[in-house]
Amino acid sequence: MIYPGYSDSSISHAIIETDGIFDLQGSAIKREFSNTLLFGGFIDEGMKGRSFEKHSAVNRFGINANAEIRYINGGGGFMKRDSVAWMIKGGYFALGNLIYGQDAFGLLFYGNESYLNTTADFSNTRLDFAQFQKIGFGIVNKKNKSSVTLNVVNVQNYVDGTIRKGELTQNEDGSQINLDIQGNMLATTGANFNKGLGLSLDVDYRILVPWGKSTTTFQVMAQNMGAAYIYNGMQKIAVDSNYSYSGFDFETLTSDSNPFGDDFSIIDSLGIEKRDVKRFVPLPGYLQVAKLVDVTSAKKVQSFFGIRLYPTFSSIPQLFAGAYWKPTELLHVAGSVTYGGFGNFRGGLFLTLNLKQVNWMLGTEDVFGGVSKKGYGESLVTKLIWKINS
Repeated sequence: MIYPGYSDSSISHAIIETDGIFDLQGSAIKREFSNTLLFGGFIDEGMKGRSFEKHSAVNRFGINANAEIRYINGGGGFMKRDSVAWMIKGGYFALGNLIYGQDAFGLLFYGNESYLNTTADFSNTRLDFAQFQKIGFGIVNKKNKSSVTLNVVNVQNYVDGTIRKGELTQNEDGSQINLDIQGNMLATTGANFNKGLGLSLDVDYRILVPWGKSTTTFQVMAQNMGAAYIYNGMQKIAVDSNYSYSGFDFETLTSDSNPFGDDFSIIDSLGIEKRDVKRFVPLPGYLQVAKLVDVTSAKKVQSFFGIRLYPTFSSIPQLFAGAYWKPTELLHVAGSVTYGGFGNFRGGLFLTLNLKQVNWMLGTEDVFGGVSKKGYGESLVTKLIWKINS
């Protein structure tokens, strides 16, 4: 669901709805750094430094890219009930979340030189990522647009990794290194499109409540709540080891050559265990409670607000609020403020073209990130509602 959520008249005709979002958000990594890292380019020392100095003990970074299309057969009924319509939907989803400390960023992008004669602590690092598609069938209440949908899910890629304890201690010239690490990771492997199948449930419950001298609609939503069974191409990797090296430096360890000889395996020495597994995994669903705006209302200004939670991801709750303004019947404008999720405060801007049969919204949840490389992410959202033969 894209902010702000819409409520309008009851359904009496067929409707096609599409929405999509591409969103990068972090609490410390600047947009100039994340864009270069993800899409290619040269990361210079200044770029690294501007992001590194913003890091704290706990940092977050997330990506959310998804698109969905829905068809509601509002002109007919379902199972001889005229008050209910059937719906089919399909969607693509890619969501990732990283929780990490400043030392983890420093080791990865500066190497060990900044941590000589000290200990770099990269404990409590967590990575979640899921890429999947779904096809669903559901029913919709024509009067208030509450709905429930059961989806079949194809899992394309999945990662769930945690470093519970990670400490790298060096002497002053880097010739003696002690690595203490405990962690595990589940990750799909290979390029095949299908690695698992599952089921998920989408619920959109809307309730009309008194609001001042009139009423307004609140929405309780659950999306992609379910699980999938990974039966093709998943590995479990676990490590629990304390290992010391001496007589060479960190660069030698990470080079292509083997300082111990061809028969030495760093994986065996660290006690890394790898095995193929098949298992159920949770999908990255979310829960949201929000006040909607009514695009058919005569009010010039309406408020919207809410909270979103990802129960299976290591993100914090995301709060959002904003105002929806109708300067004309044709053009509507909305502004929002959000906090949480994978980052900190953001300001959003949304423009809506409201025609008789078509309602089209285009906007961003991060205005500053869209115009400045000093921002901490970027966002593009869109939503289209087409009322067929209305």
